[in-house]
Parts: sequence; C-alpha cells; structure tokens
Amino acid sequence: MDDHETRTDEDIARLAGELHERVRALNHLTQDPGLSEPAAAYTVLGNLAQTSFRLGRTAEQIDMFLTRELDAGRLGHSHGDDPVPAVAAAHDALGRVAEQAADLGESFRRAAGALAPIQAWDAGKEPPSEQQAATKLAEGENAQKGQASEDFPKAIGDVLPSPDPATDATPELRSPPHPPHPRRGR
Repeated sequence: MDDHETRTDEDIARLAGELHERVRALNHLTQDPGLSEPAAAYTVLGNLAQTSFRLGRTAEQIDMFLTRELDAGRLGHSHGDDPVPAVAAAHDALGRVAEQAADLGESFRRAAGALAPIQAWDAGKEPPSEQQAATKLAEGENAQKGQASEDFPKAIGDVLPSPDPATDATPELRSPPHPPHPRRGR
C-alpha cells in the first residue's frame, strides 16, 4: 500500500492478516533444516526486534483511536451497557501489550547483539585459538585507537573544561532522579 493511498479499515485488517501469515511462513522456514548462516539469524533477530517495537506502537495507536472515539461519544456497547468499562479494559490490556512488545523487541535486540561476533566456520578448518582471537581483537582495538588519535591529537583532559566543584557533588547530595511521565493517561 502506497503512503498516498486512502486507507480503509479493510486495508488495515488485511495487513494484520498478512502479518499473521508472514509470521506463520517464517516459523515454517526457520524450522529444521532452516537457517544455514549465523548472519541470517542475526538479520532475522534484528528484524524481529524492529517488528516487536512497531507492534507496540500499533497497540498504542489503537488505544489512542479508542480513547478518541470514546471521548467523542462515537462508541456504544452491543448489549446496551456503558462502553467505558470495556474500553478501559482494552486500554489496560493495550498498555501491557505495548510494554511487553518493547520488552520482546529489546530481548530480540540483545539476542542479535550476542550473535554479532558469531560466524559460520568450515567443518574442515581449524577454529582460531582463544589466544589468536584475543590478539586479533587487540589489534583491531589498537587500530581504532590509532585512528582516534589522528582525529583527536590532544588528550581528553586538555580538551574538556576543568570540573566545576559545585557540579562535582557526591551522589548523596544530588537530587533524586524523577520518574518518567506515564505514556498514557485518561
């Protein structure tokens, strides 16, 4: 669907159905023998993280729609009851969905991050020893430090201003952090 097309409820419902079918197909494709490269697993996990975060946003947008429609008096209950309790229950459930989707996305993101250094290894090839891997890592870090020193020829202490004693208070004297504002309110 093009961003300039008019969206209908049917289009939105169809996309949700297609998402369901795509996930079912992904489940089928990843079962044994599915993936063959760690890089593909990394990519899939990254995409699942983004999808999870976006599903949380979808839940928030549905919640905003319900709130807007309820506030405008455009919602009724099929049994003639007050729609407020049902919409409030949906609001609470959608809030949990958004939080759980964020947690799920973060978990997928951490899993992908854990796989970042993993690579496929030929069965006939000897994997590097821990010492060889540590040496290679140190060489990469030294190369990065060298590049940084070319960009920043001065020591960090020479560039940063000297600390202000008034802002260098001990943690006990600082004001406590403020809790974040709630993401939704009624």
